[in-house]
Amino acid sequence: MCVRCGARLARDNTSVCCAACGRAGRRIPQLPPAAWRSDEMRKALHGKDIGAVMRAWRHHEAHGPRPIPQTELADSLGITQGQLSRIENGRNRVRDLDKLAHYARVLGVPAELLWFELDDPAPSPAAPAERLQLPNGAVIATATPAPEPVLADSLLSTLGEYVLADRLAGSHSLLPIVTQQAKFIEHLERTGREGTRAELRIVHARFAEFLGWLHQDSGNLAAATEWTSRAASLAQKSRADRLLSYIRTRQSSLAADAGNAHAAIELARAALYAPVDLSHRQRAMALCQLAHGHARLGHADSCFRDLDQAARHVAHPEERADDPARHCTTEYIAMEAADCLVDLGRPEQAIDALEPRLSRWHPENRRDLGRSLALLALALARTGKPDRALDVAEHALAIVAETQSTRTEIQLYRLIRQLRTIGAPDHAAELRIALHNAL
Repeated sequence: MCVRCGARLARDNTSVCCAACGRAGRRIPQLPPAAWRSDEMRKALHGKDIGAVMRAWRHHEAHGPRPIPQTELADSLGITQGQLSRIENGRNRVRDLDKLAHYARVLGVPAELLWFELDDPAPSPAAPAERLQLPNGAVIATATPAPEPVLADSLLSTLGEYVLADRLAGSHSLLPIVTQQAKFIEHLERTGREGTRAELRIVHARFAEFLGWLHQDSGNLAAATEWTSRAASLAQKSRADRLLSYIRTRQSSLAADAGNAHAAIELARAALYAPVDLSHRQRAMALCQLAHGHARLGHADSCFRDLDQAARHVAHPEERADDPARHCTTEYIAMEAADCLVDLGRPEQAIDALEPRLSRWHPENRRDLGRSLALLALALARTGKPDRALDVAEHALAIVAETQSTRTEIQLYRLIRQLRTIGAPDHAAELRIALHNAL
């Protein structure tokens, strides 16, 4: 007889459990605590449907790019794959409390999130002694936590490394890593002490803003908007006005990419008029976004005024170690100005803004160099120089192949259309084929 369920064992079964209970004893990967509080999981748990919870569990991104197979979860639950399929699809609603409790324990659902009571809650561990005496007589105060800023500083240092990797290699490879980091920080923020939570909330906002940028550069504006909005909410809750101003600038950039010039202007103004002393580079970034909005609306005079002010701010020698706009350099301003000038139908001025600055890009800003080259190629095509445009575009394409920047890729597709417009279909076809092969 099976020691678990009492079923008769098969003759060739040398174990003390039947096959179903033996499979149920196998361990499956467990979700981190923060994963159970994701929107999808909350929705499944709120619906009081264990089948929806199972389906959300299998497909959770914490398991990696592929969902856990039904057969693997079914084995751990002690049921067949067909039974699991019917439970997940809602054809078999599980209402038996014993079964619900068993499935919840296997999945690892936190007891406080369940809509029913578990009959055997785990006992709370005894609190450890606050001091440990070593054989040599020394005493260690084990209950004293590490200083609160240490963890936050460590995470911000990690974020700095991610930012550098993004500029060099692009956003795609970083997205899953930074997403997991953001969830980890959210868990730390929620479970930490009050002082630690205040520090970690700002770190959480910084990671959320960076995730918004990674999604934006990857072409997923919906996800970019969601993460950037979350960052703004966290910064607002923390009363971090300088960080909130920077996030408003990022929201302005998203609005411009989405084609909403009026929103881009409104958000850029909100960034500029923040009730806090902004760095010169932060003001320069916000002014660039204001210029983008005016360029999209065809307001050339306002655009030029904004760009002139941005150039004056970025030329200021002031530099802050904690400035989120440190990457806003004279080369960055030239790139943003060229984008505006192309939109205003002034490609000659865009070329004049870009060409003197191309050799000054720092090697770590490889993606932005690629975007500058793509904008230069587009401006050259608009001045009727398809040969030079194609030559420059090939260099931009080499960088796009490395960084996978969708924002730069969009400029190259604009160039293909422009080459057709000026009567250079062969150049357009050559670039289209090269772009297709590279990506």
